[in-house]
Amino acid sequence: MSDISEKLSQFFKTHLPITQFMEMDVQSYDGQTLILHAPLPPNINDKQTAFGGSLYNASVMACWGMLYLKTLEANITCNQVVTKGCIEYKAPVQGDIRAICHAPDAAELEKMLKTFTQKGRARLTLFSSIECSGKKAVEFEGSYAILSE
Repeated sequence: MSDISEKLSQFFKTHLPITQFMEMDVQSYDGQTLILHAPLPPNINDKQTAFGGSLYNASVMACWGMLYLKTLEANITCNQVVTKGCIEYKAPVQGDIRAICHAPDAAELEKMLKTFTQKGRARLTLFSSIECSGKKAVEFEGSYAILSE
Protein backbone atom coordinates (compact mmCIF):
# COMPACT_ATOMS: atom_id res chain seq x y z
CA MET A 1 0.00 0.00 0.00
CA SER A 2 2.97 2.35 0.24
CA ASP A 3 2.74 3.28 -3.46
CA ILE A 4 -0.81 4.53 -3.12
CA SER A 5 -0.20 6.31 0.20
CA GLU A 6 2.76 8.08 -1.44
CA LYS A 7 0.21 9.65 -3.83
CA LEU A 8 -1.60 11.11 -0.82
CA SER A 9 1.68 12.45 0.62
CA GLN A 10 2.47 14.03 -2.74
CA PHE A 11 -1.03 15.56 -2.97
CA PHE A 12 -0.54 17.11 0.48
CA LYS A 13 2.83 18.58 -0.52
CA THR A 14 1.60 19.89 -3.87
CA HIS A 15 -1.85 21.23 -3.02
CA LEU A 16 -2.25 21.72 0.74
CA PRO A 17 0.42 24.03 2.19
CA ILE A 18 -1.03 23.78 5.71
CA THR A 19 0.16 20.17 5.85
CA GLN A 20 3.71 21.43 5.31
CA PHE A 21 3.42 24.00 8.10
CA MET A 22 2.10 21.28 10.40
CA GLU A 23 4.79 18.85 9.13
CA MET A 24 1.93 16.39 8.67
CA ASP A 25 2.36 13.29 6.52
CA VAL A 26 1.15 9.73 6.10
CA GLN A 27 2.51 7.50 8.85
CA SER A 28 0.86 4.35 7.54
CA TYR A 29 -1.90 2.99 5.35
CA ASP A 30 -2.81 -0.68 5.01
CA GLY A 31 -6.02 -0.43 2.99
CA GLN A 32 -8.18 -0.37 6.12
CA THR A 33 -6.55 2.20 8.40
CA LEU A 34 -4.92 5.51 7.57
CA ILE A 35 -2.73 7.20 10.17
CA LEU A 36 -1.50 10.75 9.67
CA HIS A 37 1.32 12.02 11.87
CA ALA A 38 2.27 15.57 12.82
CA PRO A 39 4.96 16.38 15.40
CA LEU A 40 3.98 18.47 18.41
CA PRO A 41 6.49 21.38 18.06
CA PRO A 42 4.95 23.11 14.99
CA ASN A 43 1.43 22.42 16.38
CA ILE A 44 1.93 23.46 20.00
CA ASN A 45 -0.21 25.93 21.90
CA ASP A 46 0.44 28.14 24.93
CA LYS A 47 -0.34 25.21 27.27
CA GLN A 48 2.39 23.08 25.66
CA THR A 49 -0.22 20.71 24.18
CA ALA A 50 -1.46 20.31 20.61
CA PHE A 51 -3.35 23.32 19.26
CA GLY A 52 -7.07 22.66 18.73
CA GLY A 53 -6.92 23.94 15.15
CA SER A 54 -4.14 21.48 14.34
CA LEU A 55 -6.14 18.65 15.89
CA TYR A 56 -9.17 19.63 13.82
CA ASN A 57 -7.14 19.85 10.62
CA ALA A 58 -5.45 16.49 11.22
CA SER A 59 -8.84 14.90 11.93
CA VAL A 60 -10.42 16.36 8.77
CA MET A 61 -7.41 15.35 6.68
CA ALA A 62 -7.36 11.76 7.97
CA CYS A 63 -10.92 11.26 6.74
CA TRP A 64 -10.32 13.24 3.56
CA GLY A 65 -7.19 11.18 2.93
CA MET A 66 -9.07 7.91 3.44
CA LEU A 67 -11.65 8.94 0.85
CA TYR A 68 -8.90 10.09 -1.52
CA LEU A 69 -7.16 6.73 -1.24
CA LYS A 70 -10.40 4.76 -1.69
CA THR A 71 -11.29 6.71 -4.86
CA LEU A 72 -7.76 6.11 -6.19
CA GLU A 73 -8.11 2.38 -5.48
CA ALA A 74 -11.43 2.39 -7.39
CA ASN A 75 -9.83 4.31 -10.31
CA ILE A 76 -12.26 7.19 -9.85
CA THR A 77 -11.19 10.70 -10.79
CA CYS A 78 -13.23 13.26 -8.90
CA ASN A 79 -13.21 16.40 -6.84
CA GLN A 80 -13.80 15.84 -3.17
CA VAL A 81 -14.75 18.20 -0.39
CA VAL A 82 -15.63 18.10 3.25
CA THR A 83 -19.22 19.32 3.66
CA LYS A 84 -19.65 19.08 7.42
CA GLY A 85 -17.43 18.40 10.40
CA CYS A 86 -18.10 17.84 14.08
CA ILE A 87 -15.31 17.44 16.62
CA GLU A 88 -15.18 16.63 20.30
CA TYR A 89 -12.05 17.45 22.28
CA LYS A 90 -12.03 14.97 25.17
CA ALA A 91 -8.52 15.48 26.57
CA PRO A 92 -5.36 17.45 25.76
CA VAL A 93 -2.88 15.90 23.35
CA GLN A 94 0.50 16.16 25.02
CA GLY A 95 2.63 14.66 22.28
CA ASP A 96 2.73 14.16 18.54
CA ILE A 97 -0.57 14.10 16.69
CA ARG A 98 -1.64 10.74 15.21
CA ALA A 99 -4.98 11.07 13.42
CA ILE A 100 -6.52 7.68 12.68
CA CYS A 101 -9.30 6.93 10.18
CA HIS A 102 -10.68 3.47 9.52
CA ALA A 103 -12.18 2.64 6.14
CA PRO A 104 -15.95 2.46 5.92
CA ASP A 105 -17.39 -1.02 5.60
CA ALA A 106 -17.28 -2.50 2.11
CA ALA A 107 -21.06 -2.24 1.54
CA GLU A 108 -21.13 1.46 2.45
CA LEU A 109 -18.15 2.20 0.21
CA GLU A 110 -19.66 0.22 -2.68
CA LYS A 111 -22.95 2.12 -2.32
CA MET A 112 -21.11 5.47 -2.46
CA LEU A 113 -19.10 4.43 -5.53
CA LYS A 114 -22.25 3.16 -7.30
CA THR A 115 -24.10 6.41 -6.55
CA PHE A 116 -21.15 8.38 -7.92
CA THR A 117 -21.10 6.31 -11.11
CA GLN A 118 -24.84 6.83 -11.62
CA LYS A 119 -25.22 10.47 -10.54
CA GLY A 120 -21.75 12.01 -10.76
CA ARG A 121 -21.82 12.83 -7.07
CA ALA A 122 -22.06 11.01 -3.76
CA ARG A 123 -21.61 11.52 -0.02
CA LEU A 124 -19.96 9.52 2.71
CA THR A 125 -19.62 9.98 6.46
CA LEU A 126 -16.23 9.12 7.95
CA PHE A 127 -14.83 9.12 11.46
CA SER A 128 -11.36 9.78 12.84
CA SER A 129 -9.78 9.92 16.25
CA ILE A 130 -6.61 11.08 17.94
CA GLU A 131 -5.30 9.22 20.95
CA CYS A 132 -3.04 10.32 23.78
CA SER A 133 -1.70 8.02 26.47
CA GLY A 134 -3.82 5.15 25.16
CA LYS A 135 -7.12 7.07 25.39
CA LYS A 136 -9.20 8.87 22.77
CA ALA A 137 -8.42 12.56 23.12
CA VAL A 138 -10.30 13.70 19.99
CA GLU A 139 -13.24 12.25 18.06
CA PHE A 140 -14.27 13.64 14.67
CA GLU A 141 -17.19 12.93 12.35
CA GLY A 142 -17.17 14.39 8.87
CA SER A 143 -19.40 14.34 5.83
CA TYR A 144 -17.56 14.27 2.51
CA ALA A 145 -18.75 14.64 -1.05
CA ILE A 146 -17.20 13.41 -4.26
CA LEU A 147 -18.17 15.22 -7.46
CA SER A 148 -17.47 14.74 -11.15
CA GLU A 149 -14.66 16.98 -12.34
